[in-house]
Amino acid sequence: MSATTQDRPRYATATRVDVTDCPADRIDDRIRRNRVRGSEVHLERRGGRTFLVTTPAE
Repeated sequence: MSATTQDRPRYATATRVDVTDCPADRIDDRIRRNRVRGSEVHLERRGGRTFLVTTPAE
């Protein structure tokens, strides 16, 4: 039996992280930490808050 490890997690649903109070120069760091293999990452504004959203690939 062999075991493999992935360097990044894989999620089945979109993840949303509140980055409203995150300094603009730190957004890139948050993207790298929350990026999932094969996913799309974008910013979303809702109700005066800003969210970093990771959408898994099909």
